[in-house]
This record gives sequence, C-alpha cells and structure tokens, in this order.
Amino acid sequence: MEKRMITFPCSSTQIQSQVAKRKYLSHCASWGAKRARSALGGADKHALSGASLPPPPHNNNTAPASSTDWANLGDGPAGRIAEFALATDVADYVRFHAACRPWRRCSPDPRAGGLDSRFLPRDWIMLDKALAGPRCRRFLNVSTGECIRMDLLELDDHRLLALTPEGLLLLLHEATLAVRLLNPLTHHLTDLPRLNALLQARGYESARSLRVYGVGLVADASAVAVCFSCPMVLAVAKPGDKSWTVVNEEYMYSALPFAERFYCATCMGAMVLNSSDQQLVMVADLSKSFGFSQMAHSLHLVDNGGELMLVHRIHSNYMKKYDVYRVDVEAGILIPVKSFNGRDVFMGMRRTISVYAGVFPLVNADTIYLGWECDSQILRYNIADGSGVPCQCSPILGYRLCPDSAIDCLCNCIQGIGDRLA
Repeated sequence: MEKRMITFPCSSTQIQSQVAKRKYLSHCASWGAKRARSALGGADKHALSGASLPPPPHNNNTAPASSTDWANLGDGPAGRIAEFALATDVADYVRFHAACRPWRRCSPDPRAGGLDSRFLPRDWIMLDKALAGPRCRRFLNVSTGECIRMDLLELDDHRLLALTPEGLLLLLHEATLAVRLLNPLTHHLTDLPRLNALLQARGYESARSLRVYGVGLVADASAVAVCFSCPMVLAVAKPGDKSWTVVNEEYMYSALPFAERFYCATCMGAMVLNSSDQQLVMVADLSKSFGFSQMAHSLHLVDNGGELMLVHRIHSNYMKKYDVYRVDVEAGILIPVKSFNGRDVFMGMRRTISVYAGVFPLVNADTIYLGWECDSQILRYNIADGSGVPCQCSPILGYRLCPDSAIDCLCNCIQGIGDRLA
C-alpha cells in the first residue's frame, strides 16, 4: 500500500497512515508495551503536528505491512485498539482516529469528547512557541517525555489567559468577551459564559488588564473554576450558563484542581470549593502548623502525583527557605515532609508542576526548581537537606540569570536534555 499523508480535520496535524497502523497493531500485540518517546528539545523530531511519526523499530518476526490489509481489520479488533489507545494517551487516540476511514468508523471523533475525562490531555503541558509558525506550540508529556508540536488555529482570534492542569487552554475572545476552553490535541472548544456582566459589576470597561492565576475543572468536569485578577474574584461556571457565579473576592496565593475538587491557598489556610453551595470551606488551618507573614511568605499548592502538598515559601532579609507539607484532607492538618517521593517540582508564583524525576535525566528528585518570580538568586532547592544552588551570573549583563516561571524552569531542563541528545 502506498504511504500517504492525511490531514487531521480542523488542524494541520499530519501523520503517515501506514506508520500509524503499524504502531497501534504493535501495541495491540503487546498490551503492556511502552510508547516510543520522541527526542526532546528544539528539533521536535517526532511531532504530532507538521511532521510524520517515526516508524517503530524493525521486527524480523513481523510480516511486512504490505502483506496485510490493516484498514479492513473489522470493527471488533480495530475498536479494541482504539480503546487501548484512548486508555493510554489521548494523543495516541487522535493519531489512530486520523489514520484511515475504516478506523475512524470504529472510534468516536475526539472533537466530540467535550470535557469527557477520557479525552483530556492531562499529562500534556504547553511549553512555548515552536519555530514552525506563529500559531505553532510545543507540548510536553510530563509522564513519558514525548514532545510534539501543534498548530493551533484558535489562537488567531483568541487571547490565551491560562493553562489548566488538565492540559486545556483557557481562551478569551476579546471582541465579544467570550471565554472558551480549548483541548489542544482534539481541537474541541467548550463555550463558557461571557465576562461582560462580571467586569461591568466591578467597574471594568474592558478585559485589557484581566489576568488568571488559577483555573481547573470541578464537579466531575461539569464546571470550571477560575481565579481572576483585575477584577480579583473566584468565579465558577458551567457550559451553557448565562453568567459566572462569584464565590470569593479575596486574594488567593494559589489555586489547584485536585481529585475533582478545587483547592485554594489563602492567608488563613488551605480551602476547598464546596460544589453544592459554591462556598469555600477550610481544609487545613495554617495557624496550627506555622506562622505566616503576608509580606514575606507565599503558599503554593502542588499535585504531587496524586498527593496534595503545600509549599510554604519564606523570603525575608535574613532567611530564604521552602518548607513542604502534605495536606491531610481527612484529618484537616498539614504534615511536614522532606521528600517528593521520587518526584521534583517546578514552581512559579502562580503555578507548580510536579514530574517524576526518572523521566528527565538532568533533574534531581526532592528538588524545587524555581522561577525568577519566586527567587532571583536560587535556581533549585533541595527539600531533604535544605541546600540551594544559586543562579548563574552573566558576565555580560552583570546580574543573575533565572527562569521566569514554572514553565520556563521546565523548558530550561528539557532544553538541556535536547542539547545533550543532539
């Protein structure tokens, strides 16, 4: 069969159908097989968008692809492969669905998945702009290390407000103040209420100064919670609602969806959004664990591989340290810890990302990698022994060089890996 390029509908995603078929039939033959990882760094050689997927390693025991009519496997076997691909990674499912018409017939269109948890790119985070075009972005799978590029046409007429921990993009159409959630891998757009009423009620004529420092899905992904600034409100809405419901108008240090609930860190403690009455409820009181200064301290919630943690950042003229606690939701207490259980955390002022240290050879376990906004002097901090590694000082610029945010911290680390592999 002749190889041909197939364009995935509503995006520039292209794959070689024959390659995709061989890949997923190989998976079907060995259900526990790991996915092949792509090289990291600027090259993005194994990209989902704008390039062909690499063929799997040659197996002398496997018959040539041309000897089997893979397109006519039948809905039963092809359907099982589709289920396996979706259970493994939504990116794999998108590749499978785009391979050929018979395979699309036995696998639902991923764009119709909406906010169905099976179609959420939970392990994927958007890193930065790629070099392939103005709308092209790089995405990293923090569980496998795979790096892909996606051409996001939706960015042409939308402003990016924030990235959600579920891998979605929160977008604003500034002309209409319409808010939307974009799944970057399936290109599904979920419409949320416009911001007109919320802004006007607080004296804002436009969304020019609007910022978002926390967003996530709640209540079985049926609603979205957003921490806005300018105006400073925590608001909740469901797809189809006419307006946003304001829950709180106080300052939040960080906000994070965890176990289908929305948690916030305030100067009082860790709090959770009660979905039944849209109220914040105290989970763990800070005063029982440590003193807190609103001028010199900050709080950062972390989803550490299924464990809710809180980083207490202490910055003063005489002390710089980072204390870590496990949030015991049942007991309502904070438990001091000295380990991330083989993981490390990339931290900015508004977002934290926890990754397994084994995926990235150049990162160290039980370490916080800090953005400049968190610490302009320390690059990384080991929570086990309290040691810190200072940022490098530029001999030309005359000041220390640190990444700006949690995303920048992670970009720097994987860029180092890419340079080493080049």
